[in-house]
Amino acid sequence: MKCKKLVSLFLSLLLATALAVPACAAFEDVFADGSADGTRDGSLFLSGETVRSSAAVNGVLLAAGRTVGVNGTGAYVMAAGYEVTLGGTAENDAFLAGYSIGVSGTAQRDVFAAGQSITVNGTVGRDLYAAANTVTITGSVGGDVYVSAENVIIGDGAEIGGRLHCNASALRSVPDGIADSAELYDDPASGDVNVNITVSEPSVGSIVLRKALSFAGVLLLAFVLLWLTPLWETVDRKYYGAPFGRYAKAFGIGFAVLAGVPLAAILLFISNVGVRLALIVLFLYAAAIIAAPVFLGFFLGALLWRGAMKKAPCYYAELAIGILVWRVAASVPGLSFAVGLVSVPLGLGVVTLLLGKGAAKPSPKAETACEECAASAPAVLPEDSDSVEQ
Repeated sequence: MKCKKLVSLFLSLLLATALAVPACAAFEDVFADGSADGTRDGSLFLSGETVRSSAAVNGVLLAAGRTVGVNGTGAYVMAAGYEVTLGGTAENDAFLAGYSIGVSGTAQRDVFAAGQSITVNGTVGRDLYAAANTVTITGSVGGDVYVSAENVIIGDGAEIGGRLHCNASALRSVPDGIADSAELYDDPASGDVNVNITVSEPSVGSIVLRKALSFAGVLLLAFVLLWLTPLWETVDRKYYGAPFGRYAKAFGIGFAVLAGVPLAAILLFISNVGVRLALIVLFLYAAAIIAAPVFLGFFLGALLWRGAMKKAPCYYAELAIGILVWRVAASVPGLSFAVGLVSVPLGLGVVTLLLGKGAAKPSPKAETACEECAASAPAVLPEDSDSVEQ
């Protein structure tokens, strides 16, 4: 179904962007609080339990929180939360995701919305794309309406300049004038098919096995990078014993990349000229997010192995210990969010800084591996090194 695919695509991109914004913080080329007013030049990123924006944003407005209210303006408005309301104006398109979504303001072009319930009593300049359990339209839509829902309600006073495109399975309450020109399409795989799915609680053994396999997979990735590249040698040289400011710089850059790449991909999709490039960017972005936490594991392992245990550098041992500590911490309820909030931006920032300086180059004074590591993988470690500068 065209509507579902399109809305799902933008929803996934929007949520990926929203997750990049930490709780109770905002990003406007720099950081601010969870509400905004006045005039803002450039893009504005807001997040918090309750987010309100009455600002006139001359760029992209992105807001994420439990309750999100956009009463100002933005060139593009992107909002995600439990309750999302667009009461202001999106000068171009609006992308909305949440449980309850309301459009009481104006979007001068298209609106893409996905949630449990969507209510449009404002104005949409062009097309409306909506996927929800219940979609209610009592306002004005200048173009076509593409709906995928269980219930579709069009008020008597609603105005739709184009046609209503709706799944045939929906329960519809539509005025005759709009219903006469409506296009109904079948749901994918529709028919009299009954599927019974039984979901059982995972056993303790299956949980432990899944965690062990996850640890083994991440460790294998780290070892492959160790065997094939001088990555860990370069990271070690640049960051071990470095001042806190270097880590903070990497975290800040990584956070900007985490929030900016999905936004850039959305703009490429909107432009209709960079769809393939956007897909490639998102694929690389997903791969980088998966690999990013390994860097935190390496830093933790080096700190424990060399600092606490007073051992000579050994990348194999440091990676194994650090990744294990990271995986255990990430499995603790309440702590997992903090670990993810630190590990992903930090790793992305380290990678970005390395790529920005010509990627990894062998250090002039390479580190000496422990005797066990040297015996198991002599080709990985530099041959001309006698000691390590700590």
